[in-house]
Amino acid sequence: MFKIKLEQKERVSKREELIITLSAIGIAFVLAGIFIALNGVNPFLALWKVVTSSLGSSYGISETIVKAIPLIFTGLAVGIALNSKLWNIGAEGQLFFGATFATAFVIYGPVLSKPLELTVLIILGAVGGALWALIPALLKIKFKMNEVISTLLLNYVAINIADYFLFGPWKGKDNFPYTPEFPPEAKFSRIGFGRVHAGLILALVLVVLLYIIIYHTKLGYKLRITGSSLRAAKYAGININKIMFLVFLLSGALAGLAGVSQVCGIEYKLHQHISTGYGYSGIIVAWLARTNPYIIVIFAVFLSILLKGADSLQIAMHLPAAVGVVMQALILFAILGSELFKTYNVKLIRRK
Repeated sequence: MFKIKLEQKERVSKREELIITLSAIGIAFVLAGIFIALNGVNPFLALWKVVTSSLGSSYGISETIVKAIPLIFTGLAVGIALNSKLWNIGAEGQLFFGATFATAFVIYGPVLSKPLELTVLIILGAVGGALWALIPALLKIKFKMNEVISTLLLNYVAINIADYFLFGPWKGKDNFPYTPEFPPEAKFSRIGFGRVHAGLILALVLVVLLYIIIYHTKLGYKLRITGSSLRAAKYAGININKIMFLVFLLSGALAGLAGVSQVCGIEYKLHQHISTGYGYSGIIVAWLARTNPYIIVIFAVFLSILLKGADSLQIAMHLPAAVGVVMQALILFAILGSELFKTYNVKLIRRK
């Protein structure tokens, strides 16, 4: 008989961390292949279909980029919070609240020139997301409430608030739950090819800005110290509550911009399905990227390839619609499980 013994590692090299992460992703793909095979489809053909449908044509590439844009925003939102060891599981709700804020101005506000209109919508989307993140921030700071619970529950509240307007005062003329189409002034311009829009530029600019803030500013230093050790942060004289407050607001604002990118860049209206779980997928992106803004872009594209490919598998190979969700879940669980091997040396010892 054997028993498992865990010995905590003093440190983990970047090379070892990368190997463990890639191994976890590989295991997730093997499990996904088993799931696909159980549905009567050759997993190798399915994988080839995922790659070719996402990257094998200009249309596939453009749609992959389109799906990556909100994932970059939500990945940044979750990542900036994780830098301070805060779990923002509420990016989905903040996305919807940001989109709702922006839509309110389109419906009730004046029509401005396109640059000014889009500037206002971007600001309002960020403000909406930040305000929704303010609730768990105050609950965390004032009442020490676990932010995982509060942010998760607030997702459903935000979505239901959007539903109230969609089924109520903003209902379309045909009585379906979506708003009238946005005017041209409220639409992001297309760039490149396909449906790729200017939201991509905004996302990439924010990637660079966040990298500079996190790794080259005093605020970023405080964020990282707070995330590495609360005791060290206190000894350094850092106001931890202030840092948590700022991080929540910034995280919510980034998630709110994901909502703006959807309603102004792709959908041109608010409806119930502007997000296919981009807020939750952002958790996987941020975790895979170890919160590094540049690496977040890479894994946002990686996950969007899977999402685009899963859509194609559903159509071409008649796989269940949930195949994309299953693949994401397997990756998430594999990555979470891999943390054990990054923290501990796992040994099998024969019982005496």
